[in-house]
Amino acid sequence: MRTGVDYATDNITVYRFCKYNCRYCWAWRVQLFRTRIERGRYDPVQEARKYLRRRDKVIVVSFTSDPYPVVEMYKKLTRRVLLTLSSNPRNRVLILTKNPLIAVRDIDVMLKHGDMWLGTTIITLNDEIASFWEPKAPPPSARLEALRYAKSKGVKTWISIEPIIPNVTYPLDIVEETVDFIDFYVLGALNYAKLLKISLSEGALKSWYRDYVIPTISTLRGYSKDFFIKKELKRYVPTS
Repeated sequence: MRTGVDYATDNITVYRFCKYNCRYCWAWRVQLFRTRIERGRYDPVQEARKYLRRRDKVIVVSFTSDPYPVVEMYKKLTRRVLLTLSSNPRNRVLILTKNPLIAVRDIDVMLKHGDMWLGTTIITLNDEIASFWEPKAPPPSARLEALRYAKSKGVKTWISIEPIIPNVTYPLDIVEETVDFIDFYVLGALNYAKLLKISLSEGALKSWYRDYVIPTISTLRGYSKDFFIKKELKRYVPTS
């Protein structure tokens, strides 16, 4: 299905639940969005088949729920989706998961497709801080180690540094730590702060983004790394 996210054209939601309980996640903490996700009825494998005759799409698996919950180890539903998508190399597939430890099982499918990227979200390199914001997710150190392993096997890798939270997220540190094994970076702002009861003023966000995002952009350019600045973040920082 189509997505409103500005670096992808389409999204396939595999599972209709998410156990990580991330404090910054609006999709599961705002009841309207939560209900929409849970009531979705399409079969993800059937949805994947729709892309066998399409081309030049950028498909994310997936935005609003993690495609690699623990049950994926035996259900293998995400693997079936990826196997289906792998039959058409004319589309790019971006896998987004906080559990790439399970996802590396599917490296064979990623390599078969050739343009299937394995990615994760990182808001901090500090496992202890991450345990507050993402209480039930694997620690960032383990996620990055899984991506390092995937890269060593020839898989393209990416990181979503989103949301960038003042006094939590230091995007330049994340880039410097990962530049040797990450191919693509997405940077995004903190959205719905008031709805999520995160006390941050517009001024605080603007100041943090200018102080920490602008140097990150310069560094990414210096490393000749591909990156994408989401539109919600662009309004705070100049990107040219």
